Amino acid sequence: MKRIAVILALGLVLATGVTACAPPSPTPAEQKAACFTNEKLAGAEMKLFYEDAGIYPPIATVVEKLHVKCPSGGTYSFDEATGIVSCSVHRHP
Repeated sequence: MKRIAVILALGLVLATGVTACAPPSPTPAEQKAACFTNEKLAGAEMKLFYEDAGIYPPIATVVEKLHVKCPSGGTYSFDEATGIVSCSVHRHP
């Protein structure tokens, strides 16, 4: 009897695509916080590279190297005049 219940439950999960173990989606505040952390990491890497080479690398190279991305789908840019990495969605200073 238990085997039939497990098989039926598995069939329901497969049919609906819903799993009990799916992690909850991050809240907008959690996404913003994660993005802010990514900006700080990328900014620190930009500065380290500049100290070694005397030039800034492309922000896309740093983002790819660090494997960071905005959880809300934004893109990162770098302002050489201020030395700040910012996100197109969250606009952190």
